Amino acid sequence: MKETYTRFREGLMNTLEVPEDLAAQESLLTITGNSSLYIENYKSIQFYSQNSIRILTKKGRIRICGKSLKIQFYTCDEMGISGNFQEIVFES
Repeated sequence: MKETYTRFREGLMNTLEVPEDLAAQESLLTITGNSSLYIENYKSIQFYSQNSIRILTKKGRIRICGKSLKIQFYTCDEMGISGNFQEIVFES
């Protein structure tokens, strides 16, 4: 039964031409240099300080470490972060 659902869902997503990252509910990160980060498809902000931000996604967590980190904006599914990034870690 689960295989039938999976095949149906994949076929529907292909027919509707839904981008793969959205269909898989993956988070999409766009990094510009070491000072600008744009995140799409996240669930919530778990922790926020000037040196560390931890974000919950549907597939795990993303931890951003650095200096002078600042959340520039956020909506229910996208966020912009600036600062001096030193490390970005994906935790499952």
